[in-house]
Amino acid sequence: MRRLWVAITICSSLTAVAAALAADLPPAPAYKAPPVPRSYSWTGCYAGIAGGGAWGTSNHTAESGPFTGQTITGDFNISGGLVGGTIGCNYQAGNWVFGVEDDLSWVDKKGSGHDLAPFNLNAVSTTREKWLDTARGRLGFTWDRTLIYATGGLAVDGASVNICGLAGCVSDSRTVTGWTAGAGLEYAFWNDWSFKVEYLYFTIDSQTFSAISGNGFGPFGWRAETEGHIVRGGLNFHF
Repeated sequence: MRRLWVAITICSSLTAVAAALAADLPPAPAYKAPPVPRSYSWTGCYAGIAGGGAWGTSNHTAESGPFTGQTITGDFNISGGLVGGTIGCNYQAGNWVFGVEDDLSWVDKKGSGHDLAPFNLNAVSTTREKWLDTARGRLGFTWDRTLIYATGGLAVDGASVNICGLAGCVSDSRTVTGWTAGAGLEYAFWNDWSFKVEYLYFTIDSQTFSAISGNGFGPFGWRAETEGHIVRGGLNFHF
């Protein structure tokens, strides 16, 4: 019995000492879960610059007279560069991104071809594009900061036709319309900045260049149409 009391006394003393020591210890720091990184959102509007190269073909045909529908030049190559500005807005729903975009570019693209029989074999016809505007919708799929998208819509082009023969040259300019479609990849590389690469196919409807008719190059309407490709890169700032 005496040994039991001794054991109880020792245990009680140790418990009291442990409680006193625990009371003097600083409180344990509260555990906090590591912060979850916020995923990138493509929702919002943006503006930027874009530039690249364009190439394709053009042809001239007779619109009226005895040779209506007859090819004047056949297809000839046109190529050049373009640079301009871009504005647009996106809305992200899950991994899908819906957007609209418009860009206006200065273009230096041109090419020439010799006229064919029965037209003036001494004449050279040129198509030149001076500016290009595209208004497009975009549908994309994103994983965080990477966006891949398809795009398509309206293309508006400032085009001119120049015809040169033995009697001199004559030219006419028109605003012509068509459509465009393509795809691109965009990456948000730093804060509100993103970089994109983009491919577009476009076709411009044939248009009558009336000033050409009756100037020594035939008593018929003169039509020109263009189709081609654009590859460009762009830098956007997101608001």
